Amino acid sequence: MAGEVLGAAGEGLAAQFDSAPADVAALYDNWVKNSYDADLAAWGYDAHVRAADMLSSLSPELGSLQAPGSEGAVLDAGCGSGLVGAELRRRGIKPVIGGDFSLASVETARSCGVYNEVVELDLNRSFPFLDGEFRAAVSIGVFSYLTDSEATIRELLRIVRVGSPVVFTQRTDLWEERDFAKLLRDLADEGVCEVTVSSPEPYLPLHPEFGGDIGVRYATLIRC
Repeated sequence: MAGEVLGAAGEGLAAQFDSAPADVAALYDNWVKNSYDADLAAWGYDAHVRAADMLSSLSPELGSLQAPGSEGAVLDAGCGSGLVGAELRRRGIKPVIGGDFSLASVETARSCGVYNEVVELDLNRSFPFLDGEFRAAVSIGVFSYLTDSEATIRELLRIVRVGSPVVFTQRTDLWEERDFAKLLRDLADEGVCEVTVSSPEPYLPLHPEFGGDIGVRYATLIRC
């Protein structure tokens, strides 16, 4: 089914945000085994590069992710084939733990050699990690498919240390539809985190369904 949904040019990809989690996993199981990385490159995707740049250029008071002796790992939540992990490693950010609920993605990410560990991780459920276990977390190209964005954001904030960052993306159309501005404002007002959100950026500019119509926003949350 996933191959038919994506087709040669990825027809129907923009509409997959409301698919059931099992269908999303099946889609990515098939896609990652075939043409995932090549398709994203052909569509002009660079969110993995931008996200890694954001983590590597954090203000000094957050502490350097590259500093010798820094303890704790960075979590790549929804790691896919390992694109974000590869960019983090290129910038000297390590150790990095990957996690995904697509078994084919887990296997592919393990084989690419950029993670210290890759685990099965369903972002629609509570995470099997301790409070404050990670120095940072990043979740790129994942929130389109989540059933409860607030619950996932709270879990990401729970597992990073106080003062540590969580970086995630959301498509511009779903940002508005799901009122992410209010969601993040409420979290900030509650004192859970500090919030910085980018202006709309290109997402899949060469994809026939996305192009200039559907972009992406990058959110950086600092756990309070």
